[in-house]
This record gives sequence, C-alpha cells and structure tokens, in this order.
Amino acid sequence: MKWIKEHKKVCIIIAIVAVVVIAIIIGVVSGGKKQTDSNEETATVEKRTLMESVSATGTFVAADEEKITSDTTGVEVLAVNVEVGDRVSAGDVIAVLDSADLQDNLADAKESLADTNEQTHSAKRNLEQAGKTRDEDLANVDTNIQDAYDEWQSAENNYNESVAAYNEAVAMANSIMDKTSTAYTNANSQVNTLKRQMDTDRRTADSRKSSYDRLVSQREDTIKRINDTYQDQVDTYNNTMDSTEDSGKTQQERIDDLQEQIDGTVVKATASGLVTAVNVEVGDTYNGSVIAVIDNVDSFDITTEIDEYDINSIAVGQEVVIKTNATGDEELSGTVKKASPIATGSSSGDLSGSLGGLDLGSIMGGSGSSSFSTGNSNDDVTFTVTIALNTPSDKLRIGMTAKLNIVLQKNADVLSVPYNAVQTDDEGTSYYVQKVTGTNEDGTYKTKKIKVDKGIESDYYTEIINSGLEEGDQVIVPAAEKQNSLEDMINQSSSMG
Repeated sequence: MKWIKEHKKVCIIIAIVAVVVIAIIIGVVSGGKKQTDSNEETATVEKRTLMESVSATGTFVAADEEKITSDTTGVEVLAVNVEVGDRVSAGDVIAVLDSADLQDNLADAKESLADTNEQTHSAKRNLEQAGKTRDEDLANVDTNIQDAYDEWQSAENNYNESVAAYNEAVAMANSIMDKTSTAYTNANSQVNTLKRQMDTDRRTADSRKSSYDRLVSQREDTIKRINDTYQDQVDTYNNTMDSTEDSGKTQQERIDDLQEQIDGTVVKATASGLVTAVNVEVGDTYNGSVIAVIDNVDSFDITTEIDEYDINSIAVGQEVVIKTNATGDEELSGTVKKASPIATGSSSGDLSGSLGGLDLGSIMGGSGSSSFSTGNSNDDVTFTVTIALNTPSDKLRIGMTAKLNIVLQKNADVLSVPYNAVQTDDEGTSYYVQKVTGTNEDGTYKTKKIKVDKGIESDYYTEIINSGLEEGDQVIVPAAEKQNSLEDMINQSSSMG
C-alpha cells in the first residue's frame, strides 16, 4: 500500500492504459459481429469544420523582454528602486550606481582639455600677430628704400646749396682788395665756415647714399628674412596644433567616456512592463551583469516542446487554438512564431499522442499528439516552438499553462461522421459506413454498406469524401466502439475509483 501511495500517478496512468486496451479489445471482438441489438446507436451525417492538429501544452512568457544593464562597471550600487512584481514605465529609475570617482575624473579631464585648448588659442594668436608683422615689414621694405633715396637726394641738394654759398663767399672775399681790412677778415671767416658746412653736407649726402645703396642691395635678403621669420611662426603653430589636436581628441574622448559612464550610473527602464527579476543589492560592486528584467505583460508568447515525430509538421504562420484554466471555455487564437531547428530536450516516457481517436496528449497534459509511450523513451528529443498570442486577455499571467492545438489542416463545411462510424472491411483495404435505410419488424435497423474515402480526422469526427452519403443521413455507430474519448471510458469504469 505504501508503494501505491508513493506512486499514485503511475498507478493512475497504468489504470488508464488498461481501460484503453480493454476498450480496444472489446471493439475488435465486437467489430466483426452484425449489429442486431436494438440499442445500437446512430449518428447523423453533418457538415462540420474539421481540424487536424498537433496537441501540446505550453507556458506563457512575455513576448518582449528587456534585460537592463549598464556600461558603467566596477562601481558600488547605491540604490535599487524596484522589486520583483513592480510595474514600471520607460524612463523610470531602476537603480543608482556610485559616480563620485567618475565625477572627480571628469573634472580633471575637463581641466586638462582647457589647458590644451589654451595652448591652441595662444598658438593661433601668435600666428595672427606674426602675419600682421610680416605684412607690415614687407610693406616697409620698399617704403624704407624710398625714404632713404629721398633723404639722399635731400642731402645732395643741401650739399649743392652749401657749394653755391661757399663759392659765393670765396668770390666775395677775393673781391676785397685790402687783405688786412676787417671786411676781408670777416669774408674769409665766412668762407671757412661755409667750407666746413660744405664738407659736412658732403659727408651727409655720401652717408645717405650709402644707406640707400645698402637697402637696395639688401632688399631681397630682407624680404626673405621677413618671410622666414613668419614661416618659423607657422611651423611653431603647426607643431602646436598637431600636438594639441591629438591631445585634445584623446582628452575629449576621455570626457565623453566619463560622461557616458556617469550617465550610466542612473539606470533607467528601457521599456514599460513588469519587473520579473532584480539581480543586484545595495552595496554590491556592479560588474556588468543584468540588473533587472522587465517583461512586457501586455503581449504574450507561449513556448512549448514538440517531439521529433511532429516537429516537421510545424511551420511558422500556422494557426493555433489555445485554451487555459484562467480563461475557461474561451478559445484564444495564436500563430506559430518560431520553431527551433535544434533539439532542446528529451521526453521521458510521457503518455501522449493519440490512440484509437483519443487525444491522450491533451487529456493527460502531454506535449505531443502523434506518439504513445509507456516505456523508456529517453531517445525521443523535443524542439522548442514559440507561439504568438493574438487574443489579448487581462486574465493571463506569465507562467500560466496553455493547452494548444497547432492546426495542421482545417477543412470547413465538410460531411463528417463520428470517428468510430467508419469501419474497415475484412481485408482491411477499404473503408465503409453502415447507412440506415429503414427499420426491421424486430426493431433493428436496416442498413446498407457505403464505401467511403476518409479526409482529415479530428479527435471525434472523420471527413467523408467520394461517397453517396448526404447531409442528414443516419449511420450506425458500432456499440462497442461508441466511446470516443478517454473521459467517457473513465466515467463508465467504476474500477478506476
């Protein structure tokens, strides 16, 4: 009894399997017998929308997930402003990191850049002044030559006037006959004075001419010297600019990086949603990991695992019918969004798939619909499929379970009969149904075998094509096979408890 209690789920599964096997055996044994029991059931041929699908269970996840991080690392966490379960809006502050050292480094970097910029401005000012000086000096070269020429000519004129005055004084002195007279003495003194002035003016004119000749001969050298002086300043400016440009660029990059790191110390939500994880605490040294996770709870995806037998039937864009415990009987709509090409896990012998028209997967909560296993199937792998939810509902939450039917094929408005109304002939090569044509005196039905071809099959109904059946016809549903769901068998079996 202790083992049974500890393995209650296993016992239930074994019991269910036993019921299914017994039902199949009964169906096989009675399937070949002629139905003469007046209690045999009939069903009406009806037009329905049938759907062939892969059943699975999945979990609701956020369609969009934001992992909040910061590029600023190696600093202390000063504040954490959110907790798991909080709703945030884009721009809300999630956490605050220490920026004190970064602020100090930024101030130093700005001061260094200011010094570099001052060197640049000083070099520009010096170059501008050198340009003005060059222009003035070049303009003065010819002006100075012209001034020297004018001074030389003026000195020559003065000399010529002195010569004329001297000659006149000599003539005056020579005209005085009495060489002992006071008049002669005075005239001779005047001659001597004018002689000295004439000699002085000659020397002045010669000096002015020498200055002029020197300026003329040095003109090209002077112009070259002026230009060379300016070029030296240009070279100094260029060297300074090259140096300060590289330094300034490096310093500006440093400033921008520090500013970006400082901005990163105020960690903000990049999207609105629900905080589903907080990974840091006050006092931690932040190392670049995920600070918090924000899920967009206004839009959901569903992830499920599909086994290897069914994965090739799954394609992006397929319709998915979704039901949840939270939404009751309401059917939600979804679309296959992504199917992983890489196996993500292995099954462990779950009861799943279908048997005799029974969808054990959906009943048992398994993840597949095309296989049934009671033994060890560790070699069966699964693939992750993501489904986008198209029907919004405020009743849904992250982590809720969804029952899924991924629609492989849907045929609308087709003739259909219950799954078990379609029988196989003795050779097992063709299908038929027993169409009711009347009633015998003993109350049994008169029937006619109608050969049919099957279209798609759902859990409970089969599409009938290429037959003489019409909507409204009655067909026999063999009594031993009329249960069409595992739930019916369980409800009718008192031994299951």
